[in-house]
Amino acid sequence: MAAIEVRHLYKSFTQKGMTVEALSDINLTVEQGDIYGIIGMSGAGKSTLVRCFNYLERPTDGQVLIEGRELGSLTEKELRVQRSEIAMIFQNFNLLMQKNVLDNICFPMRLSGKKKSEARQRARELLAMVGLAEKERAYPAQLSGGQKQRVAIARALACEPKILLCDEATSALDPQTTAAILELLREINRSLGITIIIITHQMSVIREVCNRVAIIERGVLVENGRVEEIFSHPKSRAARELILRDGPGGAGEGDRPVLPERMSGGKKLRIVFSENSAFEPLIANMILKFGAPVNILRADTKNVGGVAKGEMILGLPEDGHLQIDIEKYLKEKGLEIEEVTGDVE
Repeated sequence: MAAIEVRHLYKSFTQKGMTVEALSDINLTVEQGDIYGIIGMSGAGKSTLVRCFNYLERPTDGQVLIEGRELGSLTEKELRVQRSEIAMIFQNFNLLMQKNVLDNICFPMRLSGKKKSEARQRARELLAMVGLAEKERAYPAQLSGGQKQRVAIARALACEPKILLCDEATSALDPQTTAAILELLREINRSLGITIIIITHQMSVIREVCNRVAIIERGVLVENGRVEEIFSHPKSRAARELILRDGPGGAGEGDRPVLPERMSGGKKLRIVFSENSAFEPLIANMILKFGAPVNILRADTKNVGGVAKGEMILGLPEDGHLQIDIEKYLKEKGLEIEEVTGDVE
């Protein structure tokens, strides 16, 4: 049985007498134990979608099922019980500044009626799990951003949820700290079997930790599937743009896609190296075979679900017949190819 199933979900808001459709006909399934990514640029509707998973936002139409239970059919009491099995962590941590680390983690357990001694014991176990056993008496103001997020994760796990929703949980962190938090989430998923949903605008986050991904653009689910498949064979314009933004070092939200200035004009191909092709000097052999220069406009190696994937963007010669021959040669060598443009809207 799926952890989360969304069927024909719509969500609209009324603002200043006008109706704004935030989500339109969303259908997706998150399997038990998955690390599932939801990606889109600011305003795409991804955070609204995730709030529909626990009915913090009630859909205008459609269904959300958690382990087969349709949330719209539950009473308020049943819905509160269901929500207790879905925890959330956020970009700004949402810690209680007047409470120390141990008390922050104990807080949801005390609200649920757990004895103080039991709550403290469980909180200390969770602090050890997230690598902060020595910080139990510290206050949030004394912690780094990464440490605050580790406390927030420990607090989210306090009531033993089945699903963990992470809404831009690494957006405020530097790359090294982000990598450490993603590794912690991966270990939590592996050791506890918790289903994790990661909402982000950064393809680098999706690549590092997610098994599957849904791409949201202007409230519409434009593509979903296995991360490796979408990285190698993006079908939607939104997926291609997000991959291009994910250049060397990664581009931030709001940046233009990272295509160098010299990429304007001419035909350009993005190629993804398979495991076998990575060991052959294919580009050098291609230049020798056709006797024509090919510009390497970008080259990078990226981690996609724990597997190194090489990619290049090539600028081809102007000769149209030669372009066709080069594309055929690359396909024969087992490379994944797609045409890209220097001006992505």
